[in-house]
Amino acid sequence: MAGAPVKFGTILSFCVLFYAVYFRRNDVGDIRLSPVKDQLLNLESNNKVAIGNLQPKVALGYGACHDLFVNATQLLNFNELKGTPEHFNEISNKEEFLKSFAYFFKHGAAAERFMSNSELYDELIEKALKLHDTRWAIGGNAPLMAKRFFMEGWKVLFAAKMSQKLKSYIPNDIQIVGDEMNEEVKDDIHMILEYKADEIFGSYKAPRANRYIVHNDENNPLLSSLEKFGETLPKFNPNLLVISGLQMMDNYPFKREGHQDLRAERLKLVKEQILSQPATTLTHFEMASYVDLELLLHLTSKVLPYVDSVGMNEQELTNLCSILEHGEVSIVADSNPRVATALDQMRKIFHLIREKNKIHGSNRILTRIHVHTLAYQAILTVKNSNWKRTEAAAAKASLTAHRYVCNNQNIALDKSKLLLDDSFSTTTDNENNSRVFFEPSKPVSCWDEVVHRESVEICVAPVLICTEAQLTAGAGDNISAAGLVLQIEK
Repeated sequence: MAGAPVKFGTILSFCVLFYAVYFRRNDVGDIRLSPVKDQLLNLESNNKVAIGNLQPKVALGYGACHDLFVNATQLLNFNELKGTPEHFNEISNKEEFLKSFAYFFKHGAAAERFMSNSELYDELIEKALKLHDTRWAIGGNAPLMAKRFFMEGWKVLFAAKMSQKLKSYIPNDIQIVGDEMNEEVKDDIHMILEYKADEIFGSYKAPRANRYIVHNDENNPLLSSLEKFGETLPKFNPNLLVISGLQMMDNYPFKREGHQDLRAERLKLVKEQILSQPATTLTHFEMASYVDLELLLHLTSKVLPYVDSVGMNEQELTNLCSILEHGEVSIVADSNPRVATALDQMRKIFHLIREKNKIHGSNRILTRIHVHTLAYQAILTVKNSNWKRTEAAAAKASLTAHRYVCNNQNIALDKSKLLLDDSFSTTTDNENNSRVFFEPSKPVSCWDEVVHRESVEICVAPVLICTEAQLTAGAGDNISAAGLVLQIEK
């Protein structure tokens, strides 16, 4: 296949690498941009699904919210920061809030935290609403992914308790289940503190554009739409079930009734909902920012062993790898990891979840992993599994990353850059010097290899990074959904 790893070190490979680097650096701009754009668009247009009556069906759970987008450095005053940046699992006062924000800001890392102090949260919302460029939008993994699937021509069902006002953000043809007839619902609000690459917060500079999310949810942590969703699933009969939004349970103060662990009970019901689906329904779990060790351990026994696919960003990749291998939480990771590092972590996760498939006697086994980073998309699928068109899926995910962040359907080369080098190692293993050469005329590199005694295909696509970011929150949801869109056969 194109882009298959080659052994690095021959005179020919050295010359190719030298020529590519020299040619690119001696041009006014990056000459790779135009052919990369053209070929990614070709892959997307030549691999359409959801045409005519061939509409796949997707069901997504759980939850929704109002997102309040705020310019982080306008809302927060660096002079109020006392001491050095620090990580906290949950936020109980303003000092912790400022330290936590600064900690992730200086790393350019995405984060999501529960604020247990309702009074402080309300004050922050009130202050944010006074800023001139604050805006409202619908939020939550399920509705954002649902809208992306709908845009791509799928039939969509998703589960959330929502007010009529929040439902107005959703296209009418998307089916929503969760609340009772005429039930008054108070929507949860998430505050999205956005910042751009190189933005300054006191003595700190952001290495990349990202967002810090804080919430004080009452509805979403309980997965309050789960039962209604379960009643509707058999009739809808989806081709794909997406499990998301479970991070709302992270550090939420669940009340214990005697010896009953309400969170564990709710996750047990999620597991039963997955298991109730026919073998023809593929299942995908969308990772998120988790710091609660107990919750992560629940996920490794009640969710991950029972899904066909997992999607995540680079921070979540490192965290999932750490929890599966060492039983420890990883708070922050490299915001732009080497391809080799990410691929090694994907292989490790594949191996460890496959082991959990056996331990838990699951009738489903992991056959797909999608990792999206600032610089590239990486998708691993098992050969001859039910996942199709991996190369095109990586291309579509890459294009969606640019379109969403730039908030424009057109790919503008003057607002694009590539961070992917002219070649990359496929592993950090010093004894394996295989390397892939990046060809702008065939930008998605795919190859076959054996991982955990299973033949897999791995595809890596460069991202035409949007240099004028308009949106950051929700990018991962749109990218993950776009990657799934082309991989399901109706």
